[in-house]
Amino acid sequence: MREPSRVSIPLLAVLAAGSLFAIVYVALDFNALYALRTGQNTGLYLQSLVEFVRHGTTFDQNDGRPHLAVHDQWLALAIAPAILLVPSAKTLIVAQVLLLAAAAPMLYAFARTLGLARSAATCLAVAYLLAPSTQGWAYHPFVPEDALPLIAFAAGIAIARRNLALTLIACQLLLGIKEDEAFFLAWLGAFFALRLDRRIGMAIVIIAMFNAAAYYGLERAFGYWPEHPAYGLADTSLPEQLAFVAEILAPLAFTPLLLGPRILLALPFAAELFLAQDRSYPLYQAGSYYTIPFVTLATIGAAVAIARQPSLARWSLGCAALMALLFNTTVLHFGRAPFSPDPHYAAAEAFSRTEAAIDFPCEDAGAWSVAAADPNARLACPGTATEHILDGERAPARRPRPAWRDQPLGSTAAWTRGPGG
Repeated sequence: MREPSRVSIPLLAVLAAGSLFAIVYVALDFNALYALRTGQNTGLYLQSLVEFVRHGTTFDQNDGRPHLAVHDQWLALAIAPAILLVPSAKTLIVAQVLLLAAAAPMLYAFARTLGLARSAATCLAVAYLLAPSTQGWAYHPFVPEDALPLIAFAAGIAIARRNLALTLIACQLLLGIKEDEAFFLAWLGAFFALRLDRRIGMAIVIIAMFNAAAYYGLERAFGYWPEHPAYGLADTSLPEQLAFVAEILAPLAFTPLLLGPRILLALPFAAELFLAQDRSYPLYQAGSYYTIPFVTLATIGAAVAIARQPSLARWSLGCAALMALLFNTTVLHFGRAPFSPDPHYAAAEAFSRTEAAIDFPCEDAGAWSVAAADPNARLACPGTATEHILDGERAPARRPRPAWRDQPLGSTAAWTRGPGG
């Protein structure tokens, strides 16, 4: 009579850990939103989705064109019904954190599919939640890549069970996260075809290449081309990159290195990080959403390695806890504390309920992310379609706020007076 209860305890522990993760990071992200410290990507996707539910286009001011012309991220449209009901940055924050938290029980299920005992699977799933990268993603701006770990672990379960239909469904969802995923999946599918299951592997290659051909064909037909980094054979920040790799492997107890030649599967994922010439991924940006495919693949590799040596699961949990204490890139770190609400939050939030034309200096990106439900709110940041909108009315330059100092934005721009001010 007691057996069912005992069997469910490890999974309940993972669900409890995921729930605690979600509660903590929704609260911390709301705190950052009220302090006008949310990054501009949250505003970009908010504006794009608001435009979609109102006018059927994914146009946003930063891109100056529909966002789906910039990246193949149609999976983000799944949040559109929630945006229709609550057109706020808070909706994206909740979706982001829930997606990341939900990946923990999915990782537990994947580990169990590989044959791990319940205790070992629990250790790995909780280690995922404690890893600085996972917590960094939760504290960074919203991006569709936040759904990648959940779907990738589900794909791993389907592939391990040789379920072709579920594999293709999971892969199709992965292909809606970003156009890069087509090339990653084709690479992995070719490996699966050679080493695991020819039918499933070739099916993954075909669906990946079909999606890539369709997206790039449509881009060319409509005169667009997706945004991408510039690549080269030189790594401009190699020491920081190697430190970053050490940081993401530490919560996994470096177990992916036990996979032997199969670690070469990570080559395309590493190349995107190491060979990008116009953007870098040093240690202090370990939570950056650019890293999600690489870290997710490493986590899958860790599950495979730990399935062979289950005693390493406890080492993974211990290392993850240590990394969370010492190398966390979020506010959950010694000497840091949540922020006070910014006095100008109400003014920014008031614009989110209007369609008033208003421009924000780049220093006020956090305020723009709050106001971005206003389709005519624009942000003057370098590299965006609206970077020159304030050239004729530059406000006095302000020093950027220190990352962890509780300091108000202190903007004097026109938006601070609110709509009609």
